[in-house]
Formats: sequence, structure tokens, C-alpha cells
Amino acid sequence: MPQPLMLFGLEGSAASSEFTLSQIASAHPVVLADAAAPAWARPHLAHYFHVDPADQTATAAAVKAFASAHALSGVLTYTREHLVTSARIAEELELPSATAGALALCTDRTAVRRTLAQHRVPLPLWDEARNAEAAAVRADAIGYPVVIRTRSGSTASGLAGHRSEVTGICDRVNRHAGPQHPGHAAAFLVEGHLDGPQVAAETVVLERGDVQIVAITRTTLGPRPAHQAVRHCVFAHDNLLHNRMLRQTVARAVDALGITLGVLHIEMTLTSRGPHITDVTPHLADDLIPLLVKRATGINLPQVAADLALGRQPNLVPTRQRAAAVHFAYPTFSGRLQQLAVTARGARPMVDRAAVTQEPGRHVESAAQATTEDRLAHWVVLGCTAGDCHALLDQVTQDLKADITPTADARAA
Repeated sequence: MPQPLMLFGLEGSAASSEFTLSQIASAHPVVLADAAAPAWARPHLAHYFHVDPADQTATAAAVKAFASAHALSGVLTYTREHLVTSARIAEELELPSATAGALALCTDRTAVRRTLAQHRVPLPLWDEARNAEAAAVRADAIGYPVVIRTRSGSTASGLAGHRSEVTGICDRVNRHAGPQHPGHAAAFLVEGHLDGPQVAAETVVLERGDVQIVAITRTTLGPRPAHQAVRHCVFAHDNLLHNRMLRQTVARAVDALGITLGVLHIEMTLTSRGPHITDVTPHLADDLIPLLVKRATGINLPQVAADLALGRQPNLVPTRQRAAAVHFAYPTFSGRLQQLAVTARGARPMVDRAAVTQEPGRHVESAAQATTEDRLAHWVVLGCTAGDCHALLDQVTQDLKADITPTADARAA
């Protein structure tokens, strides 16, 4: 019989998260432990277990009681908010997991940078700030442009080109950051912006610290100050997979942070002095990146994460040799969305999916001010090379028809 797996928390909508859940559920019965079970998730669940993962003590007691009456072979989460809860419960039940201490460190971006700096892992210049006023002072000292993130919570960030933009970015990222660690005195992380391509190593850490980079994600960012991801691309033959300096940087970071098991998304900027790490996500990536990896290489990262949580050896052998990419459409200006549609122009067999992700009637922010919640639609395409994917995305994104009534500010601009 397949081994049951308890999954802590779900993030996002069906458009962004259903692929990951469906891939795990296709190989293992999934018991969801969360405060609610979205309607889109229920067909993929063997059982729903009502708990509030934010309450670690009550959740641990309830899960242990559940495990004593039901077969439970592993626990897993792919949300930053529940990483520590999941790991602590795994430790108490003697199930495979990275340690709770290592994952707690990874949820604190300041602690991550201090740790990496102590181990001489390349990083941008950075500092922490208690509030927006302090962030402006730190940004002045580092030199513009600077990236501003919250110390914990979500991956919301912004790029300030000068001092006048700092307060607005701090307000925006704070609104969309989600729960913050109550013990953190500093609210923001301020770091120098590095010139160079934005990439991420999709990394699997096996037992005994064996670090495997299974894919490289290349990211295109939108206009500042929001600087949101507009496009991701994964190519099975990316030459960075064989880049010795990148591989060493990733391995040193994993070792420094004490991650001994799991799937990680490690973001970097490729500078003239080599790769510099800009963020570490110690769980499955979002933004449909696991879908891109599977379409391009055949490696199923959600199932890899589940296998590791169950103490099984995952399959990391590529079975496909192509490219896959996703493009996220943002509004050109802020306003109220009146109509939205994707009108396909003839058959396009290399378009894997096209999805509208916004509802008419909602206010949406322009690409320069947007968060991921303002995305209008996305497309996933396939190709023999990354260039093929980018060319096709440039075509299909012309199929989006969005009618937006601009706000007064947008009309003035």
C-alpha cells in the first residue's frame, strides 16, 4: 500500500498550487493538516485533518494523537509559515526531516545572511532596519539601488533607485509579507542590488549531505520598484548545471545553513565575481517552477520532496531534454479590471497551459507597483531551447485582452 503523508498547510490558488499537490497525491495518500481545505484541493486528499498549524503546541499534540490511531509515514510542508512546526513534529515522531533548528534559521533572512557571511559564502552588501526611516539610512550607506525585503514572512520585495522610494516599498512589502516572527526587532532587510542575471538552483539534499542541483531556473524581473518576477525558464541543458563555482557556492550554503534533507530553491545573481546568493527557500519553489522542471527534465520535484519525507530514495534521473517557461502578465497601469480574456489565435501545440488568474471588478496595480496578487494571467510553454520558449511567450502574451479603468493617479501619469 502507498505510504500516507501528512501535509501541513496549502498556499495559493488552484492555478498556482494544484500541480504540486496533485503530483504528491498521485504517488502517496495525502492527509492535509490545516485550518481549512480549499475546494480545489479536496479531490487530491485522502483525509482532511482540522488544525491550526500556527499553534505549534496544539498541532503537535493533535498530530501525535492522529498518528497513534492511523498509519503515518511522513510529514511535509511547502510553505515557509509551517516549516518549523512540520520539522518539530517530524522529530517527535522520529520521521525524516531537516532539523527544526536549521529550518528556523532559514525563515530569518538576517540569520541566513549572518550565517553565510561567517562561512564566507558570497552575498550582496546588506544591513537590517527596524523601520522605514532606518531602512532609508541603511540604503544611503549601502548605495542605490537597493533591494528591500521583510526579515521574515513572504518573499515580497522591492527595488529602490533612490531614497524617495524607500518608504513606499517598505509599506508595500510589509502589507504583503504575511506573519512576522514576534521576536524579530528588525523588520526589514536592506541589501545592495547586484548587476547580473537572476538564477536559482533547484536543489535536492539527500541523506548524508549529498547536494544535487537538478535544474537551473532563469528569471526575468519586471520594472522597479516592485521588480516582480515576470518570467521563469528552465532548460535541461543549461550550462550552469556544470558551472563549478555555482555548484560550490550552493554546496557551501547548504552546509553552512545545516540543511540535511529536503528540496531547496536557492536564488543567486551571476556577477562578474561569480554567483552571489540573494535568498534561500528551504522548501519547494512556488511560481509553477516545479511544473517547469518536470516539463523540461522529467524530474518530479513534488514527488522528490514527498519521497524524502517518507525516507525513500527519490528518482533524480532526467527523462526529458527540453525547455519550459512561464510568463506572468501584469497590468500596464493601475485601476479597476472590467474585462479579461485570453483569445488563442490558432492551434499552438507547444503551449502547455494558459490561465486567467484575475477576476473582473477587482482593483489591480501596475507592474511597477504590483505584487503576485495583481497578476492577470500566465502561460506555460515548451520548446527545444530556452530561446524557443521566449519567442513563443512573446507571441502568446499578445493574446491577452484586459480592459482596465485607470485610477486618477494612473490617468495623471
